Amino acid sequence: MKKLLLTFIAFAGINASAQTILFEDSFEFYDDFAIENVGDWTLTDVDGATTYGFQGLTFLNSGVAKSFQVFNATQTTDANGVVTPLTASAAQDWGARTGDKHMVCFASVPTATVTANNDWLISPQITLGTSNVLKFWAKACNAEFGAERFNVWISTTDTNPASFTKISSGAFTTTTSINWVERTYNLAATYNNLPVYIGIKCQSPDMFGFAVDDFSVTGTVLGTDSFFASNYAVGPNPATDVVNISAKNNNTINIVEITDVNGRVVKNVTVNATTSQINVADLNSGVYFLKASSENGVGTSKIVKK
Repeated sequence: MKKLLLTFIAFAGINASAQTILFEDSFEFYDDFAIENVGDWTLTDVDGATTYGFQGLTFLNSGVAKSFQVFNATQTTDANGVVTPLTASAAQDWGARTGDKHMVCFASVPTATVTANNDWLISPQITLGTSNVLKFWAKACNAEFGAERFNVWISTTDTNPASFTKISSGAFTTTTSINWVERTYNLAATYNNLPVYIGIKCQSPDMFGFAVDDFSVTGTVLGTDSFFASNYAVGPNPATDVVNISAKNNNTINIVEITDVNGRVVKNVTVNATTSQINVADLNSGVYFLKASSENGVGTSKIVKK
């Protein structure tokens, strides 16, 4: 198929140190073909160039300047607006690895000043543990234009590309296969227990489509109830109307989250202070889990609502 220039946390084990999923996303729950407002992901288009699309098929945000895009090959349309899936072949596969959706960076159209993509897929902030491992699956979407290039970066401050440090080896990693390949990166100990952003930068030179799916970060964390007891104080417990939480050693509490026994988030409060009072009067009686995050890490404690 020729390209056409157009004018586009889970918790594991509260009571023991273990390798835990700190963050994961398969991109299934975002709007088809979105190029912004993709959850807490940051999509940054540095090159600012328009992008390629397909002959005979189109989709929302096709051809516009963009970085990465939520792509759903089952929802492309023909010239009449009829849904016509982009089927896989020996030469191309634009389908997701899990479900129907993944993230695709389409090739930037070359100009006098743009010779390659400079597009970023930047994760939400992730608080690491120790022995942290980043994994994601990647591929080229079209074998004819293969040789997609990317590298991986990390920031401890913000999502500005200038704040990132490259953690992948070499100038770039090349992927030519239209089959999904898992990429694994062991994060340096200097990032242990820190909140970070992880960026995947596509820098392909006039190729076609670079795809990412099933992104995850795992790490070893102190049993979160033990960590909680060492770093936070909470009460009253059981509680009737409010739960007070304070950080020991004057640490700043960033966020407090309360989940029920089924893992559903029932409260999410941005604190950015050393103490906070959480209103629980509207919760049903029962057992909940209170998770507090600070610059020292994340801890979880069981609370009871009377």
